[in-house]
Amino acid sequence: MKEREDIVAAVVEAAGGTLIGRVRLQKAVYLLDRLGLESGLSFEYHHYGPFSRDLDNATADAKAFGLIEEAFERRQRDGAAYSVFRLKGTPKEEAYGKLGATRTGEFACLFAETNVTVLELAATVDWLWRVEKYPDWKSEITKRKGVKVQGGRLEKAVELLSQLKLSPPAVPVAA
Repeated sequence: MKEREDIVAAVVEAAGGTLIGRVRLQKAVYLLDRLGLESGLSFEYHHYGPFSRDLDNATADAKAFGLIEEAFERRQRDGAAYSVFRLKGTPKEEAYGKLGATRTGEFACLFAETNVTVLELAATVDWLWRVEKYPDWKSEITKRKGVKVQGGRLEKAVELLSQLKLSPPAVPVAA
C-alpha cells in the first residue's frame, strides 16, 4: 500500500536525496502526478499555483517517521528562510507509481535544477488550462502572477511543459 509519507521520501530520493524549497516540492509532486506518479494527493489553487494540504501533511508525517529531515537555511541576498529536505529513510517502491524510480528520478532531478519561479509558472499554466479550463491561460497567468511571467520565465515554463509532453493548447487569437 502506498503511504503518503513514502511519496514525499520517494520524491526527495528521486531528486538525488536533497530537494530545496517547499514550493519546489509542491510543484514537483503536482507535475509528477501529471506524468504518472499517482500520489493520490488532492491539489487546489493557492498563492503559488497548485497546492496540496495533503502534501504538507505528508511532509510532516515523513519527518515524524524519520524518512526525511527538514533544515532551514537563509538566502544570502535577502535573508529569507527556505527549507532543505534531505532523505533519511528508504521509501517503498510503490511510492513511485506508474513512473517507477528511474523515470521519477529523471523528472525530479530536472525539477530540482529548474528555477523555482519557472517551475511554479509551469505548474500554474498546467492547472489553469487543465483544471480551471481557461482557453486564454496566458492572459490569466499574467493577471495572477504579474512580474513573475517577465524576463522569459513564462516562455521557459511553457518550454518545460513541452519537454514533459504536457504542452498547453495554443491561446485563441482574439477576433
